[in-house]
Amino acid sequence: MNTLTDSVIYDSIKNKLIKGKFVGSIISKCNDNIIFSDNLTISESEEISISQGLVVGFEEINHKFTAFSKKYNLTWENIKESPLEYSVLISDMIMNQYHREQFSNDFPFTINLSHTAGLYLVDAGINHLEFFKEEILKNPISLIKNGIIMADRVVTNEEGDPVFYDCIIVGRDEDDEIKTSYETFVPIDDENVLYIVILGFEELRE
Repeated sequence: MNTLTDSVIYDSIKNKLIKGKFVGSIISKCNDNIIFSDNLTISESEEISISQGLVVGFEEINHKFTAFSKKYNLTWENIKESPLEYSVLISDMIMNQYHREQFSNDFPFTINLSHTAGLYLVDAGINHLEFFKEEILKNPISLIKNGIIMADRVVTNEEGDPVFYDCIIVGRDEDDEIKTSYETFVPIDDENVLYIVILGFEELRE
């Protein structure tokens, strides 16, 4: 496991803030949404801006929860008054390992969804894990109780729990410090999963 402890740009709980312009693979947690971006700026006045951030989560429309992934330009005049919990710059070492282990989109027996869909949402009773048992789903994003998982693929095991493969994990340890790591595979008890979104390849192309 490769762990990086000094990549935290902003952490509202630990009152950590680094001003400047950051370019690379950045993962942010904003309420129950996850934001992926390749640039983030925090000004001297503590204004934060994220350009073309891919926001992933669930939204309620007509009393129905639907998964979404949309790109936004985001700006908050004062980061400490924003809904951001943290922003983390993932190291090149971890990103390179993640990309090396990715399955090709043409790999047989994998399911690539054309549009983003919800696989699991505990608060709304959405649970399609059993339906896709032992199937390989590409591009899962998961919010778990203590962090975020970005993986190349996910499979539901015999116990009905998701197993993520080729994963970047961002989460808090027992001291509430943010850690990032790469894992070849991670089984997660579904009781610890808040949601799983499968990104559609049409959205990823945009």
